[in-house]
Amino acid sequence: MMRWEASGLDTLEQQVDRWIAAHEEELLGDIRALVRHRSVSLRGEPGFGPGCRDALREMLSLGARYGLETEDADGLFGVLTLPGGPRTIGLWGHLDVVPEGDGWVYSPYECTRVGDFLIGRGVQDNKGPCVAALYALRCIRDLKLPMRSTLQQLVGCAEETGMEDAVRYAELHPLPDYNIITDCGFPVCYGEKGMLSVRLETEAVLPPFVLDFSGGSVANIVPDSAFLALSPDGFAPSLLEAPCPPLTVERQEDRILLRAAGLAAHAAFPEGSVNAIGVLCGALLQAGLFTGKAQRLLSFVHDLCASTDGSALGIACEDGESGALTCVCGVLRFSNGRVELELNIRYPVTADASLLRSQLLQRCGQENVLVTSFTDSAPNYQDKRSVFVRTLNESFNEITGERLEPFVMGGGTYARKLPNAVAFGPGLPTELSPLALPAGHGGCHSPDEAQSIPNLLLALKIYVLSLVRLDEALEQENAGESH
Repeated sequence: MMRWEASGLDTLEQQVDRWIAAHEEELLGDIRALVRHRSVSLRGEPGFGPGCRDALREMLSLGARYGLETEDADGLFGVLTLPGGPRTIGLWGHLDVVPEGDGWVYSPYECTRVGDFLIGRGVQDNKGPCVAALYALRCIRDLKLPMRSTLQQLVGCAEETGMEDAVRYAELHPLPDYNIITDCGFPVCYGEKGMLSVRLETEAVLPPFVLDFSGGSVANIVPDSAFLALSPDGFAPSLLEAPCPPLTVERQEDRILLRAAGLAAHAAFPEGSVNAIGVLCGALLQAGLFTGKAQRLLSFVHDLCASTDGSALGIACEDGESGALTCVCGVLRFSNGRVELELNIRYPVTADASLLRSQLLQRCGQENVLVTSFTDSAPNYQDKRSVFVRTLNESFNEITGERLEPFVMGGGTYARKLPNAVAFGPGLPTELSPLALPAGHGGCHSPDEAQSIPNLLLALKIYVLSLVRLDEALEQENAGESH
């Protein structure tokens, strides 16, 4: 857990510390109540499905219990309000979760406490943080801290499936003047790269002895497995005798399966990953199983997956604010001899999406590859010198004793769908080794998703003190502008 230093807010800090200590067990119990709902968002269903509806009702019930005004906004968001002045500061989070998947050591929806950790789907992303933000408003209300701003917490149910909830809410309802997304790491994320979702389709050039070809399941994850199924008649026996590492070869009744393994990572942070599709294509090229157009196709897919900078598509670029473009081929499907690829591209905040599209179309045209879908989610970028960003960042550093700078990331939060929005915590560096979990467990979308309790309590303190400081700073800025 990070430490905090004494500051000019000593008396207030002591009050907040005592309040948090007195309410810790209650806070953990409220997180457990939310985690018990399997709130996987379902597109096209009212309220995004029964699990999300139940979680939203639970959250609104908590808000009402703690003295906040509550509203179910068309099943899109729950809105919890602590009334103040005409200026509004919003805290945004989400109650929907990714599916739990397999391989858990602990029950995904029981919210198990292990030492100083909670384990369960959503404890980190994003139910635990939602409860921390709720308790920040509750603390401010209970301590009767003087606020000139109205504070709102807005909790959605479709963040993990494309943020349709935020888009529709923004069309139908007034938005806060300042928007803070509690679904990131500290300190302040003042920008998010643009996102391109691209689908490619190749010509039917693979020979008939290819029965199946597949890798990955979602576009925004570097795939850790891929396979090719061949008919025995078309297979080169030499590959069975001397398999090309790192392939594994399995002979079945009517086919031979070639499998490749990789190392998964989120498409926003692909550094250190290994794309299993690229591994498979590289081994097939090395084995010499294909010639002509089929060989050229495999070479194109291999190059696309072997790096994550977009150079294979002619779109590599970077800027000083947000770093380099990343490009991940997350899914490969096969049908009637054709290969379909799904790409997830995160581009710098100063890059031109239309230029990237033109460059991509040109490169794919050279390979006779068709671009069947191209969707752009524009970057989010705020002035890091603004009172909004500067106050939050300075508050974090003062409370923790750190000297961190605001940052830009490749990930995506509600901030990209909202005006005047930044992401601010609650993520803090966490050492999971005390849990002795298997490799790959403990992350926000992983089995045995884990949340450090001390870190979440520190985040709660940061939120309370930062909201007080932001309210004061905005009032001073407004007073200066009026003179």
